[in-house]
Amino acid sequence: MATKQIIEFGKLHSSVFFEPVLEIGSKIYPNYTQFSPKTINSQNSDYLGIDIAEGSGVDQIVNFSEKGIVQKLGWEDRFNTIHCHCILEHVPDIFTFSKNIQQALNTSGVLFITVPFAWKIHRIPVDMWRFTPQGIDYLFPKICFKVDQCAFSIRKKYKFFPIDIGPEFHLGSRLEENGKILSFTIRLLRKLGVDKGYFKERALLFESNLMMIGIKSNEERFTFL
Repeated sequence: MATKQIIEFGKLHSSVFFEPVLEIGSKIYPNYTQFSPKTINSQNSDYLGIDIAEGSGVDQIVNFSEKGIVQKLGWEDRFNTIHCHCILEHVPDIFTFSKNIQQALNTSGVLFITVPFAWKIHRIPVDMWRFTPQGIDYLFPKICFKVDQCAFSIRKKYKFFPIDIGPEFHLGSRLEENGKILSFTIRLLRKLGVDKGYFKERALLFESNLMMIGIKSNEERFTFL
């Protein structure tokens, strides 16, 4: 499943997604606002949703952290599109997991992955990792990510931050970028001492996800390393 921001970003690049499609982590959990990647485009006749537990949105129970699972299922080079959104932080063995994704993805197939960059701890059932563009690049050496198909999204606003800028609220030398009124207000709060010291930092990070779209190559190719 995905956030609405992930869906909107996917729609901007919908022309790169083709069937057959695999969604890893397709279970719909109660008490969470979730959206299906199926809504990104209309090609869903060959769409498979997998998860480690049964539930709504799950077509097949598969543990993608299991070594040899791709060969066991006969899924080598099977999928032209793989969605993996807000899942990797919950996976203890991210190295086997990422290797399996690359094996299941067809050459020239597309991976659309979303991971937390700055996010509150959310145990489903564990929460173990946070990621940077270089980290994802390292985990997926055969996925060629394009800078213009990668971005940060923030929780409460439909605004995408370029990968080389980052989701920061500037408080230091770039304070004026927030506008005259907001900059004046921040300075006033600092002077009055009611900001509890938060606005004395260089910047604050928005609660944000990292979204990356890449194409599988036969060779190891890095974009951010």
